[in-house]
Amino acid sequence: MIRKSNFHLNSKNIYLFIFLLFFALDPLNAKTSNQSCEYRAFNIKTSDRVSSIELLTQIADSCDFTVLVKDAYAKEALKNNLEGVNIKNLSLNELFDLLIGDNDLYYTFKNSILQISSLKTQIFRIDYITSIRNGTAILNASVDATPTEEGGKRAVNGDNKITSNDKFDFWSKIAAELTSVLNTGADKYKASTPIINPNAGIITITATKKQLKRVSQYIKVLKERLHKQVLINVKILSVDLQHKSSNGIDWSKFNLSLNNSANFTANGTGTNPLQSLAFTNSYTVVSKNVFTMTGLIDFLSTHGNTRVVSSPKVLSLNNQQALITVGDNINYRVPENTTNNSTATSTTVTTYKNYSIFIGVLLNITPEISDNNEIILRINPSVSNFKYTADDGKQTNPREIAPDTSEKKLSTVVRIKNGNTIILGGLITNSKGKTHSSVPILSQIPILGGAFRHTGDSLTSQELIFVITPTIIGVNGSTSTSLRKLGFSKRIYE
Repeated sequence: MIRKSNFHLNSKNIYLFIFLLFFALDPLNAKTSNQSCEYRAFNIKTSDRVSSIELLTQIADSCDFTVLVKDAYAKEALKNNLEGVNIKNLSLNELFDLLIGDNDLYYTFKNSILQISSLKTQIFRIDYITSIRNGTAILNASVDATPTEEGGKRAVNGDNKITSNDKFDFWSKIAAELTSVLNTGADKYKASTPIINPNAGIITITATKKQLKRVSQYIKVLKERLHKQVLINVKILSVDLQHKSSNGIDWSKFNLSLNNSANFTANGTGTNPLQSLAFTNSYTVVSKNVFTMTGLIDFLSTHGNTRVVSSPKVLSLNNQQALITVGDNINYRVPENTTNNSTATSTTVTTYKNYSIFIGVLLNITPEISDNNEIILRINPSVSNFKYTADDGKQTNPREIAPDTSEKKLSTVVRIKNGNTIILGGLITNSKGKTHSSVPILSQIPILGGAFRHTGDSLTSQELIFVITPTIIGVNGSTSTSLRKLGFSKRIYE
């Protein structure tokens, strides 16, 4: 049974009015217990100024419980005056929420003791890697090809150097970010710097109710974005360009290839794949509704012999690099002579330092998921190969000089829809070589043998095509997936 208690208060006789009212409602008990107050509906009305602590004190005396204010900040907050009160049918806990919670304070009510405080310590958990990821790319252009060592790695002396650094350290910045979220300048209390344990993934914060609410919202959004994953399906294709296509593939013809396979109804309606394509100078974006791997290979085959070089699938967290390499490390050594003049007879000792260079395809992809589940990709492919075909062969003796290489790079940032495909081309490599042919026996005749021998220069042009399809895992809140969703099935088009 819920009893109603009606209070009409003013600042001069609050205590007396509440006490007499409780006594009149319950004449058998001059002192109402807190247990009976828990089942009462309170009505309080006053047009005079009254503070929250005054109301709480008088209700505590009437309901027989203790009020304990634990810090000075909470005491000051409870002194704020209310310009009139008109409370209708609220329970005791609802009164606490109104008078204490709305003042940005915490409270506990247990064993007839109401404890009020302004600060609370809360622990947040973030599952994330503790390592620092560094990436450095150096491009040297110099006539001085003398190798030197820097930190155990080969470098080249020269003034023309382009350096690109990429560093990601999540835990080093999170403390400053949370401190800024805590202390916006709108609160009287200035929270201390959060305590962070990166190895355990734990953040401990002591702050007010509003401050912890802001931090909780920030960490919630942060975790949602950090823990999103992108499946990056990559196919690297090589096209041996015919002579008529030596300048590269004409991607403007690709939409015509798709248009031939489009389906339209009798009245002319249907999905036009031309509306799903986007062409730029560096890439082509194709909608997942019209793209097929067999269609792309058929189109590329019109320009030359087409084959799949590699077909990796990489799962990457949001804003984390995915690195794909296809190639070989070419080892070589550099001799160094050391002369010892400490004895009567000088001696020279030859030692070797080992180096290596990478020859092949390097693909660096960083995905970022937007709020509307579109994907921003930063793509940096590079292709390096031997400048001369004679260097591309098994060496019977260790190399003592680095082979001549050529390198092509491409960098782009593109925004595409989830599941669409981006096609990058334009990385054309040229391999130089010599061809030899001769007629047996006759070519060995002195003087006249030259007429039966032929030597010519050869030039092979090849274009690499990168087909990249990013897919967000768990886009609808589901984290489960299957091998078929990951692109593994019995029927795979190469």
